[in-house]
Amino acid sequence: MPEELALILVVLGVAGWIIYAVVKAALDTTRAAHKGIAGSLARARAARFQKKKARLQAFVRINIPAELERTARTIAKLEAVFADRRSDSKWVAHRPTWQKVTFKAFAAPKQNPQSTEMNVGELHAILRPNTEPWHEKESRMLERNCLYPSQPPSSSQRAEPEAFALPEISMDSAVFEPSSPNIRETDLDRFFGNERREVEQYNEKRRLLLSKYQELANSVAVWNESERQQWKQYRDSCTASENEELARFQDAARAYKLECSAENTRLREILDGFRAGQKQQVLQRLGYILGSIEWPVSMPHVWQVDYDEEQHILIVEIELPNIVHRPPIKFVEQRSGLVAKPLNQKERGEFIPQFHPAIMLRAALEIFRNAESSVVQLLALNGWVSFHHPHTGLDTRAYTAALLVEREQIASLNLNRIDPLAAFQALKGKSAGKLIEIIPVEPALNMKRTDSRFVDARDVLDSLGTNTNLAAMDWQDFEHLIRELFEKEFSGRGTEVKITQTSRDRGVDAIVFNPDPIHGGKYIIQAKRYTNTVDVSAVRDLCAVVRKEGASRGILVTTSTYGADAYSFANNEPITLLDGAQLLGLLQKHGYQFRVDLAEARRMRAE
Repeated sequence: MPEELALILVVLGVAGWIIYAVVKAALDTTRAAHKGIAGSLARARAARFQKKKARLQAFVRINIPAELERTARTIAKLEAVFADRRSDSKWVAHRPTWQKVTFKAFAAPKQNPQSTEMNVGELHAILRPNTEPWHEKESRMLERNCLYPSQPPSSSQRAEPEAFALPEISMDSAVFEPSSPNIRETDLDRFFGNERREVEQYNEKRRLLLSKYQELANSVAVWNESERQQWKQYRDSCTASENEELARFQDAARAYKLECSAENTRLREILDGFRAGQKQQVLQRLGYILGSIEWPVSMPHVWQVDYDEEQHILIVEIELPNIVHRPPIKFVEQRSGLVAKPLNQKERGEFIPQFHPAIMLRAALEIFRNAESSVVQLLALNGWVSFHHPHTGLDTRAYTAALLVEREQIASLNLNRIDPLAAFQALKGKSAGKLIEIIPVEPALNMKRTDSRFVDARDVLDSLGTNTNLAAMDWQDFEHLIRELFEKEFSGRGTEVKITQTSRDRGVDAIVFNPDPIHGGKYIIQAKRYTNTVDVSAVRDLCAVVRKEGASRGILVTTSTYGADAYSFANNEPITLLDGAQLLGLLQKHGYQFRVDLAEARRMRAE
């Protein structure tokens, strides 16, 4: 029973599916036939529609320009360019820049007593003359035109900008116009409705684009006016700042020129005064010359200068390095590099005696190569050393080198090739020689001491007052003064002073016997109360007396001065020359204060 029921159900299902398929196929056939008929009818209607529309087309004018996209792109581009122009427009006034230059005045040379440890390699640097002597540097400064080296401020002002201009934009309207009154409105709506709507839509878009363009044009006009006003403010601000900076530049240039011209005038006055042999200018320019010498840093830089205007004698004293208590070192090449080493005994004996003579010769060379012969006819160069005395521990200053030379003697030297010690000794320079110790020597010519240095005055001998002019006093009073002075100078040393009779030239002759085994001996002293320069013949006469008496030294004292030839002759003989200024210094040493006025004495004698 169940199998039969299942079979029946299967048969019924198959039969139902067959019926459904048959019905569906019939319906599809009917629907396809209906669709074909409808399509044929629709095509027929469309053909009739197009045929009638084509007939009416001649009576309707339709024009839709293709300008919307192009115009939209143009306006968008103009908006972008205008936005960039506005963002780039910044009218900020900047001050024009210029470099301010301050005149660097020539710094007067400063003395510096500081020194470091010397090394033997610096001996060559000491003997090497300046590559640019002072007179060349001086000439270079005097030839400058004092023009301000900086350029004036240049205008940073930007030109007035051109107004932002918009190009003209023209767009034709879309047109929909029936050309015949016989066309019914219903036919227009039926056959040309789409075209009419397209024309209306085009014209609306055209209106919107032209409105957008007009808004942009209005914004551009407002911005152009604002830009013009901002530029005017910018221009005024730039002009004001440029005028201010130009005024500052002109002030700086004027100050620079004034300072430069003032320095040129000062240097010119010093040079002219130097060439004229005026003492103040000679001393000032000699300071520049000595300060310009290119010494090693280990050298002290200290000097004193004096000048005899009448005899054209220059006296220079310089400080020398203490190479005895602080001997030079040497540098030795090792794997680690250059190493400082002390000199051995042989090297000390070879190098140390050369340093002071080398310094003296170099200083003399630099002085003569920068000083005309008419100004400096004779140079007295003294060198001293400062040190702590080993016996007393006190600061001590001792002359260790002295040189009295003329220009020709130095000009003939080639410092790069000489043996400094041999050359120094050949010029009869005084030093310790080859000894490696500090040995004081007598200066070639002492620095003069003027009346202005005499202080703490007290009463003097007998009736002589502090205002006594030694050059104008009675010659017999002068004799007694000289006698008493040298008695005091040599007293307390076991020295005996013997005064001789008055000589025919109204001088005073004295014989001094000093028992000191080293510095003692027999001295001949002669005094001359002169108002004119002592001639070299007086030195020759005293030298003859010294030889005749078998004396060890002669001392010539005068109230006036000596000529260059007198100093040159005495430098090679056992003669000491004391001029009027040094006589005053010796009297001051023993508590007596007088004065020497040669012009007054000559005037009194003439009267």
